[in-house]
Amino acid sequence: MNRAPVALVGLAAACLVLVGCANDGKEPRVGDEVQREMTDAGDSRDLGARDGIDSESELVVAQEVDGEEIDRRALVVLPDDYDPATSYSIVLGFHGNGQTPEDFAWMAQRVCSFEPQCIAVVPEGYKRSWNLGVEESTADDVAFVSDLVAELSSRFPLTSDFFALGHSNGSGLVHVLATETSLLRGIAGFGSVLIDGREPSRGTAAISVLQVHGMNDDVIPYSGGDSPVGLRFVPAEESAELWAKVSSCSAGMNSADELGNRTLTFNECVDGHRVLHYGLVDQGHDAGMSEEFALIASEFFNSVR
Repeated sequence: MNRAPVALVGLAAACLVLVGCANDGKEPRVGDEVQREMTDAGDSRDLGARDGIDSESELVVAQEVDGEEIDRRALVVLPDDYDPATSYSIVLGFHGNGQTPEDFAWMAQRVCSFEPQCIAVVPEGYKRSWNLGVEESTADDVAFVSDLVAELSSRFPLTSDFFALGHSNGSGLVHVLATETSLLRGIAGFGSVLIDGREPSRGTAAISVLQVHGMNDDVIPYSGGDSPVGLRFVPAEESAELWAKVSSCSAGMNSADELGNRTLTFNECVDGHRVLHYGLVDQGHDAGMSEEFALIASEFFNSVR
């Protein structure tokens, strides 16, 4: 049983504003320079609780786990010039195993800092993990996120779309959310793909999917199969192809640059959806955790709103 009594204690404004970048209709190549105007040129990985995210910007959702009611928190970061009369997308950011919202907030906040800005919401996994079947957490995270989205919808009634991005364990969860719910317009997964045995089914809703995966990932193998985390994964490129089938996309376009980085693009999908996959050569489990891919994720989400 999941209930959603919620306390929202203030909302801290994002401390960094980035003025958007127009997409020229071509997929960005790995290594393309990120053009933007910034009020703060600091390293994005330095963003966190000390830059506009603190205990006064927490939303708390109550959930019953193993017969005990617990409070589960999420950081909420509004655009710097937030206007309650304006419709914003909401981007949910899911951290990796063993992390906290503060560890991943910089990425979600970065994505929402490009124009048009969005609201970043970064929840915390129970016992610092998301329950995919092998983690310490026994919480029903699909139910938790459903309650969180319902509460956010009531708090921000003009919300146009919900998106989600995640890294590692958090990326595994966003793929599960996309497979098992219709809460999201699109997802961006970094360092994890579809779990073998939890692939999309006939009833899975069409959705836009961005995947970014290192070809030398030794945690979630690019070629799929057994992982040290205790799960078995679909090969990364096959994962993208399965998502393209869900949204009835046209045949994919495959390309590789001079370094061997691979891009798979699936367009002409139902309801304006897209599927885009980057395979990054010589990169491991943290592939895509960068300013460059924060921009790419932002542009991807905005292209399917």
